[in-house]
Amino acid sequence: MTSYFKMFFRLQCQGEAVLGVNTVLNSTAQKRLLVVEDDELLSQTLTSSLSSHGHDVEALLTGEDIPRAMERSNFQLIILDLQLPGRSGLYWLKWFKNYYASLPIIIISARTKPEQRVEGLQEGALDYLVKPFHYQELLIKVDYFLKQKVQEPESSILTIGDFTLDTVNHFILKGGIQIPLTALECKILQLLALNAGTPLSREELMWQTLGIRYVPSNRSIDTHINRIRNKIETVASEPAYIRTVRGRGYCFYLPNSVQT
Repeated sequence: MTSYFKMFFRLQCQGEAVLGVNTVLNSTAQKRLLVVEDDELLSQTLTSSLSSHGHDVEALLTGEDIPRAMERSNFQLIILDLQLPGRSGLYWLKWFKNYYASLPIIIISARTKPEQRVEGLQEGALDYLVKPFHYQELLIKVDYFLKQKVQEPESSILTIGDFTLDTVNHFILKGGIQIPLTALECKILQLLALNAGTPLSREELMWQTLGIRYVPSNRSIDTHINRIRNKIETVASEPAYIRTVRGRGYCFYLPNSVQT
């Protein structure tokens, strides 16, 4: 983020506030918004601007704090930067769509290539604003999306190998048999599938599904993994999908990448 854009954006907010433009979007009742932007000054400016229009805003400087924020609050809209420290904004966009499929997300990014914008939209963002942007354009888009009626899906099906996973109703269908999952088992399975081919530690599994830190004495993740294996594996003691990676955690393998 260039200093020019920071100054430009700040001057927009200050100038238009003086002119009374702050009243433009007050027709939208207060909503809880989450801003994920690693540039502290821009994050503060966005938060101030959105708050001045009547919204309740929480700001994060890293995507790694998203799981805890989502566990403790109900947000109506997400504003997400793509260039975040650690896991990219694109990963967190997929994470959001994994667990909060109907939640509207607006990407703000300095990535300007058409294919980058297309990728963000294909992964589920409702809009993509290229930095630098006019702050009122963002406010108008926020207002528009918040006014749309959100319909929760009756079901959401993922086909994985020889079974399907219904992430809304929490069951798998394998060999024509419906097998129920607990909500947490479903979340763990979704997260493993999202990170297929990449080992996830117990800490990562607990943090990204529950928003809590892993305590070594707590072996509940192992118990949940074993229960999931009993439900999806042909032979649970010889897992094809969820493999233990010594010293790293658990790794999910898609059928065409299953290793013996």
